[in-house]
Amino acid sequence: MQPVANAKTNQSPRQILFVDDEPDFLQLCKDTFGMLSSGTWVIHCANSAQVALDLLKRQNMDLAVVDMNMPLLDGIQFLNLLGKRYPNLKKVTLTAFATEEKRSQCLANGAELVIEKPRTPDGFKSVFAMLDDLVSWTPQQGFQGMLRRVGLPDVIQMECLGRNSSVLEIRYEQVHGRIFIEDGSIIHAYGDGLTGEPALQRLLALPGGSFELSPFTQPPERSIEGQWESLLMEAARVRDEGAAAITEANAAKGATSTMLSARVVETLICSGQGEPLFNNNCADVNARVEHLKRIAAQAAELAKLLPLGNFDRLEMQFADGRAVGQARTDRLVFVRTLHEPATP
Repeated sequence: MQPVANAKTNQSPRQILFVDDEPDFLQLCKDTFGMLSSGTWVIHCANSAQVALDLLKRQNMDLAVVDMNMPLLDGIQFLNLLGKRYPNLKKVTLTAFATEEKRSQCLANGAELVIEKPRTPDGFKSVFAMLDDLVSWTPQQGFQGMLRRVGLPDVIQMECLGRNSSVLEIRYEQVHGRIFIEDGSIIHAYGDGLTGEPALQRLLALPGGSFELSPFTQPPERSIEGQWESLLMEAARVRDEGAAAITEANAAKGATSTMLSARVVETLICSGQGEPLFNNNCADVNARVEHLKRIAAQAAELAKLLPLGNFDRLEMQFADGRAVGQARTDRLVFVRTLHEPATP
C-alpha cells in the first residue's frame, strides 16, 4: 500500500526510523506499526547505528526509535550522537530491560520517552498510540526554533570525524557567521567582520545563540588550513584566555572605592605577532597592537636592567577607569574598564 497524506491533518506521511540489531523485531515493527498507522507512517529500519546514520543523511526523519542494547555503539551513546547531529529530531528508547538508572540516562541524553518493548498485540497498540501522539505534537507558538544545548565544538568534531561536508550557520544577537567544512576539514569561516581562523575563534567563543547545519556549498574563498583538532584546541585556548583577562579586569574593582563598580568596555586579544583573535569595542586595533608591542619592548629592556624576572604586564589608572595591557611572546591582551556607581 502506498503511503498517503493523513486525511485528518492533511499532512504528509510521518518518517519513522527504527534502530535495532534484531532483524525479526525490526520486521515485526515494520509490519505491525505499518498496519496500525493505516499508511500515515513510512517506516525505515536500521540494524546498526551506521546504517541509521546513512538513512538520516538521505531522508529527514520525524522520529527515531532506538534500542538501548546494541553492539559497538549502545543506545545511550547513539542518543547523544543524534542529539548533537540532529538536535530537532524526536527520539524514543525501546528496551526489554528498563531500569531507573538506564531510564534516567536515556532521558538525560535526549530521549523524550523510554518504553519497554511490546510483547502482545495490545502492547503494540499502546506503544503505537504513544509514538503517534509524540510525532504529531508540535511546540506552541513562541517555542519553535529553539535548539537543545549542544556545544558548537561538538558538532564540528562530529562533522569532521565523519568526513562530512556541510555549512554551520551561527547566529547570536548581532553576530552572524558561517563555518564551512569539506570532507572533514574546516576550510573557511566568517563572522562579526572577521574571516579565516580569527572568525572561527570568534564564533566558537560566543556565549550562546543558535546554529543550523546545512548542505555544503563552495565558500567564496578558502581561508583556513590545518588539522581541525589543532584549530579547535587553539580556539579553546583563545576563549579561555579572553575569559581570564576579563575576570582579571573585573577583579580590579576591589581596588577602587567601595561605591564604584567596573564595567569592561574594551577587550582585544592578539597573537604574539599582533594578529587580532578577539575584538570587543576596540575602535583602533592597529593603535592598540602598537601600544602592546611597545609594552613588550619596554618590558624586555627593564628585564635587562633589573634582575626581578620578566615584565609582561602594565596597569594604567585613569580618572574614570583602568586598563591592563599584557604582552607575551604568544599573546597580546588589552582590557579597559570604566568605573560606575555600584548598584545598591
